[in-house]
Amino acid sequence: MTAPALLAGDVLDPADRPSNRWTTAPIQTPRGVFGPVTRSRLRRASAWYVLLWVVGFGLAATGSAGWSALGSGLQFPGGGLLAGGHPVLAGLGFGALLLAVFLWWALGPVLLAPLTWLATAAWGAGVVDTTSSGRRATAAVAGPALLLVSYGLHTARHRRQAAVGRGRNQELTQHQFRIVGPPGDAGMPVAESTAEDLAHLRYGLDIALQSLDKFDGFLRLDQFREAATRYQLTSLGYALGMAQFTRTPAFTGYHAEAMRNLIEKVLDPRVWRYWALENAWGNLSRNGDPIDNPENVMLTGFWGLVLGMYESLNDDRYSNPAALTFRDENHVYEHDFGSVARVLHRNVMRSDYALFACEPNWIYSVCNTFGLNTLLAHDRMHRTGHAEAARSRLRVGMDEEFTRPDGNILGVRSERLGVSWNFWAGTSVQTTTAFWMHPGMPDLAQRTWWLIRERALGIRDGRLTFPAAVSNRLDPGNYRVGRDTFSHIVTLMAARELGDNEYAAAAERTLREHEPIAHADGVSRLAEASPMANFYALLGRFGRHSGLRDLVCSGAPAVWRTGPVLAAAPYPDVLVARAVTDGRALDLVLHPGGAPVRARLVVERLVPRREYAVLGAVAARVLADERGRVELEVDLGGRHEVRVQPLER
Repeated sequence: MTAPALLAGDVLDPADRPSNRWTTAPIQTPRGVFGPVTRSRLRRASAWYVLLWVVGFGLAATGSAGWSALGSGLQFPGGGLLAGGHPVLAGLGFGALLLAVFLWWALGPVLLAPLTWLATAAWGAGVVDTTSSGRRATAAVAGPALLLVSYGLHTARHRRQAAVGRGRNQELTQHQFRIVGPPGDAGMPVAESTAEDLAHLRYGLDIALQSLDKFDGFLRLDQFREAATRYQLTSLGYALGMAQFTRTPAFTGYHAEAMRNLIEKVLDPRVWRYWALENAWGNLSRNGDPIDNPENVMLTGFWGLVLGMYESLNDDRYSNPAALTFRDENHVYEHDFGSVARVLHRNVMRSDYALFACEPNWIYSVCNTFGLNTLLAHDRMHRTGHAEAARSRLRVGMDEEFTRPDGNILGVRSERLGVSWNFWAGTSVQTTTAFWMHPGMPDLAQRTWWLIRERALGIRDGRLTFPAAVSNRLDPGNYRVGRDTFSHIVTLMAARELGDNEYAAAAERTLREHEPIAHADGVSRLAEASPMANFYALLGRFGRHSGLRDLVCSGAPAVWRTGPVLAAAPYPDVLVARAVTDGRALDLVLHPGGAPVRARLVVERLVPRREYAVLGAVAARVLADERGRVELEVDLGGRHEVRVQPLER
């Protein structure tokens, strides 16, 4: 029996929608070597260093060996040890400062670097016997010389990148990007999951459906960087949201329960209480509220998008006042979807960069795309006006402060100092950013993908190739460097989202042929990848052209939100491969999770007291109760179709 297609087959591919438009996306010509906000931050930091250097100069000129070494140590980290004739110790002192800066970036302790600098200066004063004018002069000029050399190198690199950008702009004038518009009356495609898709989805469902107090299957290394539990929870939430949107929009049941579990696990103190510590040592603040603060987009934006996906597809329970309450033995912080959106909007509008910090001091370009996506979803469902003003400011910030003259996106910048780690924006970071930018800044997403495809990626014998870079071989879910699995996963995500079927197929083929798969009891996963990488692999597997953009900007069509829905099915006895409604009828494709089984299903949102014909169930006709609800029994031995449709009166 083949059920007639209700939406799939009669819908337009996103590329063919009449609401589409075409645009160019030239790289903005820089107004200076640095953006205006970055320039002001660098000037302020330079002024503080000049003051420190002058104080050090005064101390170094006193004639006392101890004060002189202390002054040289203030002029340059390790300078006091150098002035005192201990060059090896001076190198260790300078290395200690570099380590402190790295830990400041990795963990956020704002005082660690300056305290380390002062400690090396005191160390130099403590071990000095005598100093020489030559060594003092070397310590005095080392800092200014290093800054001048760094500025010269940056300026030269900026000129080269600007020249590259001008050349790319000439190419871009001949290239137009298609911006996918809303689906309108054409509807949205709903595909059917294969048995392989369902086996991989079960990996995520098994983890998400465990009780709220359990975190089995999650990797717990730290709560400050990419492997933190919150990122694993949200990445699995995105995957389940996308799977529901593209395969089973007319199925809530255990799928919606799994998403709720992921959302509510974030309220566990083991997940969110990191913020009190990070805010204390990163901002010297006692505010432990993980939402209502001027930073922390790594929670508000990432979690907010899962809230938006859930409400777009299921119900609005998390928009009720205090529906999301963070509670531990000493604190209660009441929030809801609306308060998360308000904080995101406020922080964008208050930030000089528009982009605001993920963690104390450090602003990441990709993290802020999650915040914008949250605002877009919230505005659509609640008719708030947060997104447009935020998007305008974020666009300026991206262009002026977080995009190099050659068009590549900068991954991270220090809010306080203005400095940027250019190495933190390799191909995989660019690709990830292109994916998450597509709903809110589709032209920048298209341009970024075009640059990646034209300049970095390749296809050889139908398989994807990447530049040889450490960042492209890093699995951020466990910090292991080795295979380029994660890079292939995010390329699959971006290529599918942006409609590049050639590169999506190459990424999928490469993953299938080169990644070991672990199979157990009907569940499959990438054996050598972290849980988070597996969750993002699900997002790529269930994605489609403009899937994220449609879900964030358009949401579920009205017929999906009001038509019949499969509200309950036993897991894992019943695996739902497809569930779709046209507003009147319900079409399902089901698989058994193991041995053949007779299963009981619950269908809701039918017309109360109306009779329905059922194809593929034990009973051929059913009568909806006063709540518009019926129970069905189905026999599953393999792929099985069920259709519930109203009988004509």
